Amino acid sequence: MNISTAIFLILSTLSIPSFAGLKCSDLKYGNADYHNNMDELAKQARLIGGHYNRYHEDVVLYICRGKSREVAKLVDSGYVRASEVEAIKETIGKASRSESGQSYEYSKKKFLEMGLCNACASNVAEYYTAKPSSRCGKLAKRALEGNPHAIEELQSPPSYCNWR
Repeated sequence: MNISTAIFLILSTLSIPSFAGLKCSDLKYGNADYHNNMDELAKQARLIGGHYNRYHEDVVLYICRGKSREVAKLVDSGYVRASEVEAIKETIGKASRSESGQSYEYSKKKFLEMGLCNACASNVAEYYTAKPSSRCGKLAKRALEGNPHAIEELQSPPSYCNWR
């Protein structure tokens, strides 16, 4: 196993796809784990300083209630950044991209981190999200799970991973 594969394996165990995390029900005020869940949201969404504030709480409330105008007012007033809103949306699975789109984006990023070229990572991510039961989709899944042989095989992409 080469050093870049070892580093990838270590880092991949530390990162979790953000869209697989918290839900609105986890972030409802009054929930027994509310503050812990909001702390986790702050980490996953990479909010400034790794902490949330009362305006982030409002953003979560408005996003979960579908009140996009209220969220826009918070951004327009300068209470929160648009990038923070997008990160919060992604973390709680309310991003404008579909779950499939989020999966593609996340997996492509991971394949790039494994050392695949941009086009190769795109091809493999397409198979992983659109045709997960294909030969390439299964190989991609094993690689994302940290299988060093699968990672190595993807690094010199097999012809069956060329998206058509």
